[in-house]
Amino acid sequence: MGFLSFNEKYYTEALRRLEGRTLDRGEVYEVKQLLKLLDDLLDEGYTLLNRALEEKYGAVSRLRAILKAHNAEPFPVQKRIFSNMAYGDTEMDVEEVCRRLSKRTQRGITPSDAPFLADLINYCRWIPQQPDTAYVFLLRDAFLPYLYFKGSGKSGLYPWVINRDFLWQIAGKDTDDLLRLPIYEALERGISNYEDFFAFCKPRIRKVINSHSPLERALRELSDQISEKKILVIESGYCGTIPLTLAALDDRADFRLYTTAPFLYEIYQEKIFCRRYEQIRSFENLYAQDALMKFSSFRNGRFYVRTAADDRIWAKAAKEAAVLSIRV
Repeated sequence: MGFLSFNEKYYTEALRRLEGRTLDRGEVYEVKQLLKLLDDLLDEGYTLLNRALEEKYGAVSRLRAILKAHNAEPFPVQKRIFSNMAYGDTEMDVEEVCRRLSKRTQRGITPSDAPFLADLINYCRWIPQQPDTAYVFLLRDAFLPYLYFKGSGKSGLYPWVINRDFLWQIAGKDTDDLLRLPIYEALERGISNYEDFFAFCKPRIRKVINSHSPLERALRELSDQISEKKILVIESGYCGTIPLTLAALDDRADFRLYTTAPFLYEIYQEKIFCRRYEQIRSFENLYAQDALMKFSSFRNGRFYVRTAADDRIWAKAAKEAAVLSIRV
C-alpha cells in the first residue's frame, strides 16, 4: 500500500469511468486535473508514477486522447522559478527577511500585475479570524499570507520554514515520504471523511515523529512557543502533509489550505479555499514564495534562510507584497 498502488488504482478507475463516451464540461475538467497532477510531478522530477502508469496501462496517453477527442487541451505546466536560483551565503532570520521586504514596499513602487494575487488576497480574507488562536504560516509557500496578516496588525503569527529541506536536514531524506504514507494508506482503505481519515493518520504520523528524535524535539520546541489555545496552520496545499503532522503532534492544531489534490477534495472540504488544483503552481510560483528565500538551518527554536543573490528577485517580491498593501 502507498503512493504508487493508490495512484494506479485511482487512475485506472478514473479511466474506466471517463473513457469511451462523450463527457460533459465537468468531466473534461476532471481529466485535465488528472493530467495536471501527473505533469506537475514530472516537472518536479518524480518520474516513477508517470512511467508506471504509462507502461502498465497507457494511462497518460489515454487521458490525453480523451481531451483530444473533446477538443480540449491539458492545463499548461508553470515552470518553477527557483530551479535556477542562486542564494547568498549569509543566513538570515525569517523576521529580518520580512523587515527588509517591507522597506521596499514603502518606496512607492509599482505593484505587481500578477493576476493570481487577487485570488491570494481572497484566500487570506477567507481564513477565519479566531480569538486566542496562533497562526502558523508554512514557508516558503505561505510567506505572502504571513505578510498580509502581519500587515493587518494581527498578533500570534509564526512563520515556520517546515518543508522538505527542513525535514531532510533534521531527520533524513525519507522522512517526508514516511509522513505522507499514511495519507495514501487511508485513501486506499476507502476512508472518505476527515474524522476517520485523521483518526487513521494520527497514530501513524506520531510513530514516524517518535522514531526521529531530532524531529520530535524540534517540533516540540516550536509547539511550546505557542501559548494560544488554538493553532491554525496555513499552507498552499496538495496533500497537506505538514499541517497533518502538526495536527497529529498538537491537539490544538487545525489547518487551512488554498487547495488540495482532487482525491482529497471530499476529505478536506471546508479546510480548502477552492477545488482548483490546477492553480496551486500559481500560488507557489510567486517570487516572494518560490524564489526569495531557501531554508538554511533551524536552531534555538528559530528558522534561518538564505536569500536570493539577485536583487531583481527582491524587487519582484516587493512588487507582489505591495499588492497586498503590506505595511509591517
